[in-house]
Amino acid sequence: MTLTSSAMEWPKRNEEAFQRGKRVLQSLECDALSFSSDDLLHLTLEIFLEQEFPKKVNVSEEKLKKFILCVRSCMFDNPYHNWFHAFDVTQTVYCMSLTGETYKTLTDVEYFALIVSALCHDLEHPGVNNPFLVSSRSDLATLYNDRSVLENHHCCRAFQLMLHSEIQLLSEFTNAQYIAFRAVVLNNILATDMARHGEYTTKLKRLTDPNTPPDDRKMDKQFEMEIIIKCADTSNVLKPFDIAKKWAMRVTDEFFLQGDKEKASGMPLTPMCDRTSQGRVALQKGFVDFVIGPYYKLVAAAFPNLTPVFSLLTDNRKAWNNYDDKTLADELGDMY
Repeated sequence: MTLTSSAMEWPKRNEEAFQRGKRVLQSLECDALSFSSDDLLHLTLEIFLEQEFPKKVNVSEEKLKKFILCVRSCMFDNPYHNWFHAFDVTQTVYCMSLTGETYKTLTDVEYFALIVSALCHDLEHPGVNNPFLVSSRSDLATLYNDRSVLENHHCCRAFQLMLHSEIQLLSEFTNAQYIAFRAVVLNNILATDMARHGEYTTKLKRLTDPNTPPDDRKMDKQFEMEIIIKCADTSNVLKPFDIAKKWAMRVTDEFFLQGDKEKASGMPLTPMCDRTSQGRVALQKGFVDFVIGPYYKLVAAAFPNLTPVFSLLTDNRKAWNNYDDKTLADELGDMY
């Protein structure tokens, strides 16, 4: 991995944008898409500084700046899985860790790992999903043996960046700290594979079932971190509706581009990626009703402190009833 000099230049801070972002950095009202790419560099750094990680885990601010810059340079220009999404998930994990008071249960190294894993969870995402990579016999699928292809790649590239000779983010860690940090980052990123969604739903059901023996209903902090990063990765539907709408356009843009690639390659067409038969609004409704809504309900039952972050889900779902694809497109135009 070669780092270019331009990727290592920390930009000047736009003070107005920074203060605007800082005011909502710990809330779900933070709209990543309302900031510039450079603004998000400064706000990402601010998350680490607010928690005093340079002092707590002995990682210098200069190393953090280099690392954040390189993460940005490794995010591709996809409609959805891009640098703005990387920041959005990182900031949402941060918000949820404070709201749910998860940070109180973690060591400094674990909490640092939680934020880093969020930042790196989609590193070098190519804008297509795992089934596409497997079906197209891609190099990544071959490399990772068809198993959590993207998530394994994100993990690999994250540590290649952190350990790079020009960054050395973890150089001051003891061996024990490194092992603990690495375990958290790997487990968190691998948890974002939606193919494992049923696994997490099943475990949450068992944890919240009053008939489950008390000893089997104990929450461990690694599982809670995985739950938080999964929630954050799908959290567009939890944001104020004006924010949620923009992400809905972006994610469906990316779906439909994958469908176009499938058609062009003669591959079986993934139903949700078929722009000729799928509606953007219908996809949002279905996602909330059948996939993520039931999951969030279980999370709130298992982790009551997180309940506030789900407060807009019902209102947002109702709001989609007033939209069709034309209304959405006319309202947003290209402003998303």
